[in-house]
Amino acid sequence: MKQYLMLTNEELKRSWKIIVSVVLALASIEILTVVGRVIYQERQVRNYMSDAKVTESEALRSFGKLSFEQASSYFSYVIMIGIVLVILYAIQIWYRDWFGESKYIYRLLLLPGGRTKIFFAKWTSLALVIISFIGLQWTVIQLSYAIFNWLIKDNYRESSSLVLSDTLKQLYTMNGMDLLVFIILALFIVSFLFLLVLLERSYRKAKGLLFIVLEVAALFTIMMGGLYIIETLNIFLRHETAGIMVTIFVLYFAYTIWKSLRLLKWKISV
Repeated sequence: MKQYLMLTNEELKRSWKIIVSVVLALASIEILTVVGRVIYQERQVRNYMSDAKVTESEALRSFGKLSFEQASSYFSYVIMIGIVLVILYAIQIWYRDWFGESKYIYRLLLLPGGRTKIFFAKWTSLALVIISFIGLQWTVIQLSYAIFNWLIKDNYRESSSLVLSDTLKQLYTMNGMDLLVFIILALFIVSFLFLLVLLERSYRKAKGLLFIVLEVAALFTIMMGGLYIIETLNIFLRHETAGIMVTIFVLYFAYTIWKSLRLLKWKISV
């Protein structure tokens, strides 16, 4: 346990500068898009008033009032960038150990005790990054909403309530179960990426690529095939169908971790 905690701390220390820089950059972009959207709206109204010689209320009727949902419309794109960066980090967290100047992977593999702690130290660091990203993103939304209300004039604002776009609503429902499901799905993707990386590192070249293709095909076949069979048979109730799919998902989740641990123990060598 002590080694596992030390390795987790080491993983976070090696990446915290990049992680903090990326998070601050994404948060800044989101806040600036809100500020820019408010300024652009007010400038459009003023220019229209000047050109068309109309009153402010008439200009607002033409352009419409601005809501926070409209001002934060670019947030979903920024979040997608964040998700892509997390996926890249899940791959980079392994490959940097092989391709770094010090070949850090050799030190890890030669540590006393089992190699399970290496896997779970990296897995835990990704879990902490994902949870932190979700929490910080919600903080940015709240901060952006406060800035939006502070900048915009009351008569330019459509609503004083916090309304999010459909994409953001799916991510930030403030429902504990929905949030838990989202985190579990994110950790499954991380585990699956870990498995693909370890397959490539275990077999290398064409054989490793073949195993990766087979693993991806197996995942697609299991999920889509299972869903197709259930819908074709049409003998299960909705909650029974959901239960079967969740069971398949949990079993495959466990398989990805088990397979990764076996590869790390028996196939990865120094």
